[in-house]
Amino acid sequence: MKLNRFERMVVKHPVRHWLQRTVEQPLLLKLFDNNIPAIDKALEIGCGFGQGIQLLRSGFGAASVVAVDLDEEMLAFSAARYPDSPWLTLMQADATRLPFDDQQFDLVCDFAVFHHVPDWQTAVDEVFRVLKPGGAFVIEELYRAAICNPISKRLFEHPQTNRFNHSEMHQCLKLAGFSIRKAHHLPGLAGLTLAIKPANSVID
Repeated sequence: MKLNRFERMVVKHPVRHWLQRTVEQPLLLKLFDNNIPAIDKALEIGCGFGQGIQLLRSGFGAASVVAVDLDEEMLAFSAARYPDSPWLTLMQADATRLPFDDQQFDLVCDFAVFHHVPDWQTAVDEVFRVLKPGGAFVIEELYRAAICNPISKRLFEHPQTNRFNHSEMHQCLKLAGFSIRKAHHLPGLAGLTLAIKPANSVID
């Protein structure tokens, strides 16, 4: 599901970028207890206006970044933001049908995108599939109470069925095969999670 006009304005606003850089980025990095593993290839699902790409490259130290989005405008904006960047690949793709072979990435990130995905459970399964054994899935998400309320419904366009909370997200991650390494949440509203694909995982 694509962002509506108002949410595009919010996501693109300098204040939003400042919050991502000064508040959210340090919290996401601390999920690894200041011991971030070497990341050769990282994937961002839903690149938006490109702020997550910068985090993957400069914060997590990814040697190469693949960023996907359903929205051509977002991809074009990110391409213009990172010209002459041979380490970056931008692609149009659906989170529930990732166009990659199994076990391709050391790190996959969802920076508040899965609450836009109607079938988010399938997207979780796809992340598990494309991660290498031992790879990390970093999640920053908004939960049911934050998007299924009268104010949010008036301002934004989010799916209103099959939404999730912190516990339900973790249940889905475990069913997919992930191990929860670390997590924090604001009760009912939002959360951060580091999930690891076990090193002995085998794709059937």
